[in-house]
Amino acid sequence: KTGAMACVARRGLARWARSFAAGTSSTPPVPETMSYLRNLRNGDEVYLVGTAHISRKSADEVRNVIRSVRPDTVFLELCDARAAAMRRSMSGKSDEGGIPEPLRQLLSALGAPGDLGEKMLGAGLKTVYNMFRMSGMDPGKEFKVGIEESDRIGARLVLGDRSQDLTVRALRDAITLPDILRMITGGGSMQWRDVDPQLVERFKRVDWNDPESAVELLKTREAVRALTGQMRREFPRVASAMLDQRDDHMTDGLLNKCSGRTVAVVGMAHMDGIESRWRDAMGGDGGVTLIS
Repeated sequence: KTGAMACVARRGLARWARSFAAGTSSTPPVPETMSYLRNLRNGDEVYLVGTAHISRKSADEVRNVIRSVRPDTVFLELCDARAAAMRRSMSGKSDEGGIPEPLRQLLSALGAPGDLGEKMLGAGLKTVYNMFRMSGMDPGKEFKVGIEESDRIGARLVLGDRSQDLTVRALRDAITLPDILRMITGGGSMQWRDVDPQLVERFKRVDWNDPESAVELLKTREAVRALTGQMRREFPRVASAMLDQRDDHMTDGLLNKCSGRTVAVVGMAHMDGIESRWRDAMGGDGGVTLIS
């Protein structure tokens, strides 16, 4: 039965890819960072779109996939609080130039004085955020597109990420103020020994004076895997709080809160974890088709 379901999944995916190519001739046939998950028990489908949160191209890909698939459900890597803040920003009612509240909470929990927290983040994250906005790249725009498209087609919207308060609490338990200072100042040096030589050359070609091109150059599964591997080596407890625990939460949501056909939009760093957990839930290697 499982083999028959997998065969059906492959045929359905092939039909969708052909229709996507026919309907979006001005864009690549499918996003380069996408996989197809099939629930081998009940036939539910998930089109898992991996994004870079500061990539304008990712937002366009999310729009194209939703319009082509016309899903029953749109699943976003957002919690209720972040989605509410995003809806406010979409209506022009919030100041996106400020320091995000979860980061403010984390600094406070770590004992950083308010002025110090402002200076630390103001010199780093806030400046980078505004730089991306001025260059036409809106961080998290793919989620705004997901909300807009879900509303447009009347799809059910599932906010699949863990509460930001729980993530802040997990980070508070995993990280120290010296860790934050180390991150802001660059942390440890990248270890290239186990990285594919072609990928090393790709990293070396990155020009951060052109952030849009830099992000697109590194928007591959291999590049993200190298970066998350570095995080796991340098800050393993942070990786657990930021990646592993949330991968558990989102995979559970995809399996138990989404029905029919779903387009799921998550950061690329979560794709490996979600795919691995999906395979485990299906009892082996079944249910996941890599498209990229």
